[in-house]
Amino acid sequence: MRYVPRVSQSGTRDATDLTRATLLGVARRTFAAKGYAGTSLRDIVEPVGMTKGALYHHFKNKAEVLEAVYTELERELVDAVGRALAKAPMEPWARLEAALDAFFEASSEPAYVRIVLQEAPVVLLGKTRTIDQDVGLALVEELLGGLMDAGELPELPLRPLAGIVLAATGDVAIEMAASDDLAKTRAEGRRVIDALFEGLRRQAR
Repeated sequence: MRYVPRVSQSGTRDATDLTRATLLGVARRTFAAKGYAGTSLRDIVEPVGMTKGALYHHFKNKAEVLEAVYTELERELVDAVGRALAKAPMEPWARLEAALDAFFEASSEPAYVRIVLQEAPVVLLGKTRTIDQDVGLALVEELLGGLMDAGELPELPLRPLAGIVLAATGDVAIEMAASDDLAKTRAEGRRVIDALFEGLRRQAR
């Protein structure tokens, strides 16, 4: 049976968005279970009764599907960090601690590990860094800017500092994904990140 998306009162755009979201949902589950190489386009379209033509209407190829899933997962991670910050004390250093805890917790999720940390960097190459910055850099800049305003960090160029912090935390997450002892690797990486911030904090004081 061929899949026919529900068309709402707002018309074709809703149907298009629904179709795309449906494809990404299947792709996400399949990439997480079988990996990128083990997933065919048929694996993505057949479970929901679509055709490859429906997929090609939204994506050029399988790599573009992976890129969209990657971006979606990164946005969800940023949302998770945002929720943690909403519950955190207003003190800037406590907010940073809450953000780091939420980041490492979310980046330990199995689907995130398989797709974002293991599969996508090999397939998408340099695109992942660009996506990471587009999705997450503003939040990191906000956190670091709050620390600078509070005198907890030295006055440094904000964007380069945010990029370095984003890259460093991402590298720890990648090490966690490759480790046989995730908890130990996370603790060790967190110690390094904390030490970097403590050094900057001492410089500010």
